[in-house]
Amino acid sequence: AVNDENRWLCPNNSFNYGAPFYGECSPDGQRVRDQYSIFSWSPGPRAHVGYYIAKGEDEGLVKVDTHNIRGRDRANGMALESADGKTIYMTGHGRDIWNYDDDFNFKADEIVEADFTAVVKVGAQSTASPQSWSKSGLMVRTDLDPKSAHFSIYKTGAKWICTQGRRNNGEYSRSFSNCVENQPDVAWLKIEKRLDEYTTFYGMEGADGEITWTKHVSEELPGIGDSSYVGLAVSSASYWQLETVFEDFEISQYYFPSAAPSISSAPTMLAPFTDINNLDLGRVSQSSAGSWDVTSSGADIWGSSDSFRFVNYTVSGDVTIEMKVDAFEGDPDHSGYLHSWAKAGLMMRDTMGKNAMHYSLFVTGTQGLANQWRECTGCNSGHSRTHSDNPRPVWLQVKKVGNVFTSYFKYDEEGAGWTQFGATKTMDFGSELSVGIAVTSHSWGRVATLSGTDFSIEENDVPARKLRA
Repeated sequence: AVNDENRWLCPNNSFNYGAPFYGECSPDGQRVRDQYSIFSWSPGPRAHVGYYIAKGEDEGLVKVDTHNIRGRDRANGMALESADGKTIYMTGHGRDIWNYDDDFNFKADEIVEADFTAVVKVGAQSTASPQSWSKSGLMVRTDLDPKSAHFSIYKTGAKWICTQGRRNNGEYSRSFSNCVENQPDVAWLKIEKRLDEYTTFYGMEGADGEITWTKHVSEELPGIGDSSYVGLAVSSASYWQLETVFEDFEISQYYFPSAAPSISSAPTMLAPFTDINNLDLGRVSQSSAGSWDVTSSGADIWGSSDSFRFVNYTVSGDVTIEMKVDAFEGDPDHSGYLHSWAKAGLMMRDTMGKNAMHYSLFVTGTQGLANQWRECTGCNSGHSRTHSDNPRPVWLQVKKVGNVFTSYFKYDEEGAGWTQFGATKTMDFGSELSVGIAVTSHSWGRVATLSGTDFSIEENDVPARKLRA
């Protein structure tokens, strides 16, 4: 298995999902029967069987929380997330998302209290019992009660695109428009909220990666309220589980000029921040003494795209940024959980795109200091790191002279000078760039907090400016 050799073959190249785990397959392709285990059967062909896969957490899948909305006591399911946070494998078993109460599996990590746009790519759907009215897609929901008001767009088992929901709590479900039939090529779904107006879209991805969006339904729905759960919904419409692969799930909130309140503490004029491909959990705060607390969720700053909170300022020319990091802590609502590759520190970035070029110096959860970069838009990231020791406080510095970027650190304010660290990189960011403080928890639904002081930006020959409230 490690070398991906000697794969088993299946009769007629078809895996039998009614025979869990082995699918009646074998090393030579001959049909093999009665080797499966269904845990609710007793004694069953093979009773009391457990299957285990050993793989490093950073390489494998991580179980994430879901909500079983049980309108008729049938719903269950789970979700696994890839290490980079880009893919979610989600199962859902339930009667339906319909009638007066819903029965399905729902993944929503936080209540959203702002205007937003939610987007997801719906990938493969697999089940042992295909149903035309199985549903996988995006949902906005007042609360977790089975009778809650909601507005949702699904891809069904029949490959239809449907916008359905409930205007107010306790009402009968409705379709807000005719379903769009026979859409096997549609992979992308989107919901926009602007005040009380909700709009659904479906999209097809071209060979160049561009998505062509088609508007489906727009509705005024004050019954959902000012705050709601936004997430992924799966219902098999049967006793069997439906597994759906979701990719690139993203919620972007609008802080201005939205009339809806923001989920985060409002920043001062001196603390602009941008949530890049982020779930928008967290806050940014300053004190008059120059201390900073920056809290964020996010999948990671790595690979070909990033997901993090960025306290950012626009500069031009040569620039030096510095900060003293006093602490980097995990989520208090999850027993202080801090991923080993959670990251926080200083960043210089070409644009606000999630796949933009950048040069950064971070403290991490347990991986020491990390100097990371992306040398072209959409390229994979590179990095250098220290040993896993993480002493605090630590002073960080990133410099840009011409198109040359370097990073430095020190552990003693009054002692030895700066120590150069990591890689010197030459990159062309254009005439302007964004610099500031970047934080990612490396874990959707959990936050990490950077606490520090003396954040400063020095441009060319202009004296360094301390950023204070």
